[in-house]
Order: sequence, then C-alpha cells, then structure tokens
Amino acid sequence: MKICPHCRSPNHDGYLICVRCRRLSPLEEQRRRYSTILLPVKEREDVEFVPAGTNVPRPVVQQGQPSPQSRQQGLRQAASPAAQPAFASEPKNLVEWQAQAMQFYNAGVYDRAEPAFRRCLELNPNDISLWMLCGVTLRCLRKVDEALACFDKAIELRPDSVEAWRRKGFTLRILNRTEEAIRCYDRIVELNPRDTAALNDKANVLDDLRRHAEAIKVYEQVLAINPRDRYAIENKDASERLLKRKKAEDYRSQFFGPKPI
Repeated sequence: MKICPHCRSPNHDGYLICVRCRRLSPLEEQRRRYSTILLPVKEREDVEFVPAGTNVPRPVVQQGQPSPQSRQQGLRQAASPAAQPAFASEPKNLVEWQAQAMQFYNAGVYDRAEPAFRRCLELNPNDISLWMLCGVTLRCLRKVDEALACFDKAIELRPDSVEAWRRKGFTLRILNRTEEAIRCYDRIVELNPRDTAALNDKANVLDDLRRHAEAIKVYEQVLAINPRDRYAIENKDASERLLKRKKAEDYRSQFFGPKPI
C-alpha cells in the first residue's frame, strides 16, 4: 500500500492518481516530467463570445465553397496522426529513416516508430540521441528490459550524459530495482551537484523504501540549492510526519508488540 505524500491517504501500490485529493502520484509525476513524449499540437478553435439572446447572422456560403463546419472538420482530420502517412515509399538513407521515425514518435505511433529507430541504429550505431529515443519508444511499448539496454548503450557511448542516467534511473524504478536507481541518481549528482531534479527523485525513492531520515537529508540538500522548491518542501514535510509516526510505532511495539492490522 502506498501513502499519498500530499494528503497522507492510503492507495494501492501502483496508483497513478490519489483517490482522495486527486493529485498525481510521485512516480506518475516523474513519468510525465521525463518521458519526453512530443505530442502533436492540437487545433485551437477561436470562439467569439456572444451574449445570450443575441441573433448572430450565419455566414453566407456561396455555391462550390466549403462551409465553415466542413472546413473545421477537414482540419481536424488532417491533424490526426492516422491521416498523416510517413512516406510514399521506403526511406533510402539515414536522414529519411530518422524523419520517418520521428514522425511516428511525435504522433505516438510507437509500434511503427520502433522498427524505424532500429533501422537508424543499424545505419548509425554511435548516435546517443537515437539510442535514448529508441529506449523511450520501447518503454512506452512496455518493453522495459529492452529500453534499459538502450539506455545502457547510450551511457556506454557517453558516460557523462546526465539525461541517459536519468532515463535509466526511471526505468529501473519501473522494474522495482530501487537500489540501482539510487546509484543512477548519485551518478547524476556527481556530474551536476546542483541537479535538484535528481536529488528529488533520489529522496522519493528513499521514501518508497521507508528510509525517511535519509530522504529528509536529501530534501534539505535540495532546499539549500533552491529554497523555493515546492516539491521538496511538501515532500520533506510528509517525510517528517512519516518518520515521526514510525518512531511512535517502534516505541509502542517495545511494550505492546506490533500494531494489529
């Protein structure tokens, strides 16, 4: 059972949104922050305000011209990913393969983006950005082990890549390999001691492991760098409450035994 760090209400282990305060879980919050999924821009409809009871004349549509409703419908259909084919024929070089892969990636069609990225890696196996994009694509397809291998390859090519270590740490958290994830965040802090996102992620993992005292120290490091970090302030207070409750339960168990469930 997971405890929401915002309202302290219990949720199931894999919850995404708290059942009480309707706020995102820390893992879902981190996923949205670092997934780097580029979604297509939605069509924005400009709506003019018209007071109630006002008779607005409809525009006169001449014969042979499309109506405004059909024009808007055509724009929506053209903006949909299914209506945008990648290429009329198979790409012939690395530039075309990469353009096709990014088109499917940006549209969220990951099952078609995966083979395109693999073809790009065959043509250029030393491009770290391709390895990370392929890893994110595989992770979205829930092929987490293969995604982790892609991030390992990116780190092998460039050991000082902060983003590769960050994506590896998040993937390890999905696999519940929390101790390895902590080492990834420690490596990020070694490369950039002022990376508050990595420190917050490390403290969040420590909270999941019920190591609240260590998590509080990490949150204090974040606040020393940025005293206005709202994420660290709220989670530090939650960790302090959990630590106080844990100490009270340990003290009670010395005399009365463990608290009944």
